[in-house]
Amino acid sequence: MAGTLTVTGMSAGLVSGEKTIGPVTMTGISPVGGITDAQLASGDNTFALPAGETVSAVAIFLGTTTTTVTVRTNLDASDAGVRIAPYGGAGIPWCVLPLPSGTTSVILNASGTVTGVELSFI
Repeated sequence: MAGTLTVTGMSAGLVSGEKTIGPVTMTGISPVGGITDAQLASGDNTFALPAGETVSAVAIFLGTTTTTVTVRTNLDASDAGVRIAPYGGAGIPWCVLPLPSGTTSVILNASGTVTGVELSFI
């Protein structure tokens, strides 16, 4: 069975009232089973996608950090990437990045050491 990720939530205290988010489910094309636990060093940290599978997305979980972290893929390796940490507000920073066809690696750039990082390939 292909991997799935379901996000559900609620935003309360809004001027317009309470808003429910989802559930929104992303389902992979085929079973991947790739989870990578890592520590980021300062600079670019490159993670290869699991071999022989079609990966639709990567969910990136970062431990609580004040370090600046950006994400990009091999397809835009010369780009500065999109900033995903530090994260404003409560909770642990995380993001889901849909991966375009032709992606072979995910690059996380950190301004310092970050521990407790997990990449889950869907």
